[in-house]
Amino acid sequence: MTWFQTLPYLLEAALFLLLPGGLVTLSLGLRRLSAAALAGPVTISIAAVLAVVLPFAHIPWSPAAVLAGGILLAALLFGIRFFALRRLHPGRSLRHTLTTASLGACPAGTSPADAQHPKAGRPRSDVWVAAAFVAGAALILLELAVVFGTPESFSQTFDNVFHLNGVRYILDTGNASSLSMSKMTSGDAAPYFYPAAWHGLAAALVQLTGLPITAAVNVLNMAVAAVVWPLGCMMLTRTVAGNRPVAVGAAAILSALFAPFPLLLLDFGVLYPNFLAISMLPAVLASIALLFRVARDLQWPPMPRFTLPLLILPGLALAHPNGFMSLLALSVPIVLQAYARLAADHGYRARHRNVRLLASLGLGAGAVALYLLWTNIRPPEDAAFWEPVQTPRGAVWDVVANAAIDRPAAIGVSVLMLIGLYVCWRRGGGTWMIAAFVITGVLYVVVSGTLKGDLRSALTGVWYNDSNRLAALLPLTALPFAAVGVDSFAVWLRRRLDRLAASRPAETDSAAKEKTGAGRGSRIAFTAICGVLALAVVASQVPSMRAAIGSARMNYLETDHSLLISTDEQKIIDRLDGIVPEGDAIAVNPWTGGALAYALAHRETTAKHILTANTAAVDILNRNLRNADTDPDVCAALKATGVRYVLDFGANEVHFGDHPFPGLENLNNSLAVRLVLAEGGARLYEVTACRGT
Repeated sequence: MTWFQTLPYLLEAALFLLLPGGLVTLSLGLRRLSAAALAGPVTISIAAVLAVVLPFAHIPWSPAAVLAGGILLAALLFGIRFFALRRLHPGRSLRHTLTTASLGACPAGTSPADAQHPKAGRPRSDVWVAAAFVAGAALILLELAVVFGTPESFSQTFDNVFHLNGVRYILDTGNASSLSMSKMTSGDAAPYFYPAAWHGLAAALVQLTGLPITAAVNVLNMAVAAVVWPLGCMMLTRTVAGNRPVAVGAAAILSALFAPFPLLLLDFGVLYPNFLAISMLPAVLASIALLFRVARDLQWPPMPRFTLPLLILPGLALAHPNGFMSLLALSVPIVLQAYARLAADHGYRARHRNVRLLASLGLGAGAVALYLLWTNIRPPEDAAFWEPVQTPRGAVWDVVANAAIDRPAAIGVSVLMLIGLYVCWRRGGGTWMIAAFVITGVLYVVVSGTLKGDLRSALTGVWYNDSNRLAALLPLTALPFAAVGVDSFAVWLRRRLDRLAASRPAETDSAAKEKTGAGRGSRIAFTAICGVLALAVVASQVPSMRAAIGSARMNYLETDHSLLISTDEQKIIDRLDGIVPEGDAIAVNPWTGGALAYALAHRETTAKHILTANTAAVDILNRNLRNADTDPDVCAALKATGVRYVLDFGANEVHFGDHPFPGLENLNNSLAVRLVLAEGGARLYEVTACRGT
């Protein structure tokens, strides 16, 4: 399969991510950017919540269920809006009310000025914003195509064993619930919560398109990175910059020019659930800013303002809990700014005497809830084991220069970011976003540049004390300021050129014509200079992006020495479906990649993740299968597990460790098995012992 052949599937994935949620945002009265940017997070939330609910109704997981959920929710919300409008305007005709509900409530997704002049200046700015989105999405798609190499390549990393097998498990069981997917690896123990929103979406895309799991995973990640992330960045920038089309369009292009996201989480880990959660965060954070009315020159009507955060938050938590916790941390400045504004408005408080008391009580309750959530929604200490990677000074430089995780300094976006920070500080009203930038920066400095200790764990344990996870958050708060920097520079340059044109004397008609020509020339000069500077900024990002792409690319290469599945091992896996009957299971050492036979060849394996909790029967096989011809306990374990084959992928482990599985090793001199297939150092054996049991 070529990348060109995947284009229809990419469009399907984008439509799948936008359509159910888009119906909901439109039914709430949102239009244009607001409707588009929130559509993806709403779809993800619908899918994640339905995945938990459907098993209780004995309904199997499918993309049709997600679409049906979106349609039903949109119809419900539209009905509520319709009857609310009927009550507010009882004298209006039924037709007029229906038309108003269908067109959206003014000023949904617009500023008051936009509502008064809905057509003013829109066509040109809309074309620019749309073109910028297409350009940003295309850049991201190109970057990821280079990273993945081929549509069916997969990440040769530790966590991908679980992720790919998790998708297969959902397809086999018809259950994508975050409450039960861990049953795949829990052995004899009860299942536990695991955020499975990403896995459910990937499984739905396999069902929708018929693609192999590996290709569907790549297509899904490309669609999320090139659609959900840029639209969210544009929406967040709109709340920070106000009605500034240049800034909003610049945000789309800049979304492709930060090395820490989306590339880093598709490289390290690989952390697909975190990747999905952070892709949602810009739009979700914008909805919180609109909820508390701290957005610049933008307001939503009450219904979408209060409804959308409630709709999206469950999906964010089910995408990954630390995405939800990241939102809580970044929402603190929003809440405080809204409270400070209320406290300073003496006239409003005089008219509504109980408001400040209620707001103070709410603020106190929120602080208690934040403390309880912060101390409880975090991984166990033994999972948050990551060490600091540099000095505090180096970590501060990473934040300022957008050079996190040993990447070259991103000079272009960093200069624009600093300009935007200064402009927002001078302009006022964006304190919440400046504080959010400081929060992410401080958290990164703490996790990356300070010694292990209680304070470090208290602050960053939510993110496993991992520099990579927090580095991926840095573009979220840096990008809007870089976009403001672009807009501010464009305004300054245009004014300078206009002044130069206006300074020329116009004493005669011919001189006036020359002045008109000079004005036209200044516009041409403005466009040319902006184009050159845009190319310069993109060029300045090349070292940083080349390093990020090169690092990620290494993890998707299949070679003779790949850490998870080598070329020889892949050849064995490709032939499993023609050798191993469907009902038979394969004994594997997951550390050497054998567990991926479940995802890639659709054959049952004794382990589906490297950290699988084994059943008692599997433990017996791992210790003693090679002696099945003499040990009756092994025969009983073979019968209990259905194991009839063994994959031996040698001793090379994904993390260069040494985890012995004595029952599955040195099978060349075992009388319990026979060699069926060999490719290089990879072997497939059939268990010949215990056939009579």
